[in-house]
Amino acid sequence: MPGFDPHLRSYFASKRRQLLADVSAAGAPHSGLAGSHRETLIRNYLRDLVPRRFEIGRGMVFGLGHRSREADVVLWDAVNYPSLPLADHRLFFAESARVVLEGKSRWSANEFRDILDKCRAVRDIVVVHAPNLEDDVAMIQLELQALKDGREHSGMLTTKPHIATAAFVFLGGQDFAPDRLESVWVDQADDAWPDVMILLEPGVVVGKTYVAGETPLSGSGYLEFWDAGDDSLLVFSAALLSLANERSVQVEDPSYLSLYIQDVMSRLGHDVVEFRLSRPPSARVTLWH
Repeated sequence: MPGFDPHLRSYFASKRRQLLADVSAAGAPHSGLAGSHRETLIRNYLRDLVPRRFEIGRGMVFGLGHRSREADVVLWDAVNYPSLPLADHRLFFAESARVVLEGKSRWSANEFRDILDKCRAVRDIVVVHAPNLEDDVAMIQLELQALKDGREHSGMLTTKPHIATAAFVFLGGQDFAPDRLESVWVDQADDAWPDVMILLEPGVVVGKTYVAGETPLSGSGYLEFWDAGDDSLLVFSAALLSLANERSVQVEDPSYLSLYIQDVMSRLGHDVVEFRLSRPPSARVTLWH
């Protein structure tokens, strides 16, 4: 890939080794102490990575009808929204939350079920989206297209992205693979799987991909497994930034780290598992007469 810099891979590979060493060095026998250390490692890493319009916190996300469980990490838009500070965490408005992340020290089936439960609580939050700059621009483009084609339209049906979820597992998970998934896990993927998950020690990244159909309620969903090894933190970080960008209104080109790693992605082992959609995917569907 023209312009690809191997120093990018080296930087994230070094960060991956450092995180694994730091979480192993803690050796805290008390689960609460281990959890606090783990969450601090993740938050510190993300604070150095994400653009300054976002902040990294911990607490609970609430909407008009649902709320999340206590979240290890909340990546939120601190420029345009407030939060409510409490003694050791914050309350975040659903409209401000971009990504909610759950961290685990070690992989297990029980820990993964806990990840699914917490991601489902976030997925159930209904975000109240008022029209924004991107919506106005999309409507202007539709009006111009209608004038050009000499056709009438009835506007468009817009389904906005849900609050993204992520999971960060430091140790274990070497046996986690597409052919070893429990059927119930796949059945609830749309509602409960994190949008991106990293198993740091084995170097596996799992992402959710949605493909919108031609009608509002149609489309497809896929779980993508990337055997990324030393590049796993780079792949995960690029996916996380993309999730945040896709849920934000941009006035400048967004920070798509994924553009810089296309050559890396083309070389990775890759498996895909399709899952059933239970909700309409994010899309804009024009309603023509």
